[in-house]
Amino acid sequence: MSEPPHDLDHYVAAKVSSGEFETPEAFFLETARIYRELEERHAGLRSLIADRLEEARQGQVMPLDVASLQAELAAELDDAGRPQA
Repeated sequence: MSEPPHDLDHYVAAKVSSGEFETPEAFFLETARIYRELEERHAGLRSLIADRLEEARQGQVMPLDVASLQAELAAELDDAGRPQA
């Protein structure tokens, strides 16, 4: 494997020196875990979109209920507008 770019090397070193990660290896392992999770979410969203497009092609569509969507999303947020734990 080739050496990381200079700016990336400094970024990783800063994360380690701040105590956020114990070692550069720990940083890269966490990065790989997050990347894998992102890939899985992306694949799931692509599949969901493909399913919905197929339903639309077959005429299985419903009107968009914006008020209901807003209420559902608002219920997922705390008073500061952040996702609830």
